[in-house]
Amino acid sequence: MNRGFFVSGVAGNMTAQKLNTISHNLANVNTTGYMLDRTAFSTMLANVKAASQDPSAMPAAYMTMDHQYINDEKGIIKKTDNDLDFAIRGDGYFQVLAHDPSGKEVKGYSRAGNFHLDANGTLLNEGNMTVLSDSGSPITLPLGIVTASEDGGIRVDNQEVARLGIHKINDMQQVQKLSGAVLTTPKSNTQAADASISLHQGMLEGSNVNAVSMMVEMMQNTRENQSMMKILEQYNQQAGLISEKVGRVG
Repeated sequence: MNRGFFVSGVAGNMTAQKLNTISHNLANVNTTGYMLDRTAFSTMLANVKAASQDPSAMPAAYMTMDHQYINDEKGIIKKTDNDLDFAIRGDGYFQVLAHDPSGKEVKGYSRAGNFHLDANGTLLNEGNMTVLSDSGSPITLPLGIVTASEDGGIRVDNQEVARLGIHKINDMQQVQKLSGAVLTTPKSNTQAADASISLHQGMLEGSNVNAVSMMVEMMQNTRENQSMMKILEQYNQQAGLISEKVGRVG
């Protein structure tokens, strides 16, 4: 009986975690360059009475949350005609100067190329993080007409002034989200972009979240939660009957 309550509780926690993930994805369906989160589950095999050699002990298998991971499928690229909007074709990421939860400066990686300039001409992303060059330094642009080449070169009035720091990430399992569309990973897990990656000006990559698919998953998750609650209610009713009848003399 206790095992039933335990497994039902684990299932309830699992559906709640999955709902949080789905809700977060839906909230970012229109966020430029956002990559959706997925929740992975694993099977646990429990036999809490094995140590007592109880012959009636039966192993119980149940699902539990394992970890979250990032789906790195590419979003749809759309034309904007904005000189400071950039999209990457291929497995590349812009490099930005970010901060981890403790406030420490770290290199961030993002496919969101909706940039703007501050009062000093420093190139920033939508979250006001400094966009970095291929040498890892901030990019500052003078006044003029901005153009870009497919290899990442940034020109102002036809003079190259900087090169965007575009990198590849080798292993997505070593990646964590910092905020929104910005990721972080050890430097050893990155490498400079190669010829398979190209930069395109006046375009932006949208979120890879499919709103319809997420809504279907939300409805399925709701049904799973309702089923779990019914099972928990049945266990509770059985526990009440046992408590009521145990000790009663016929």
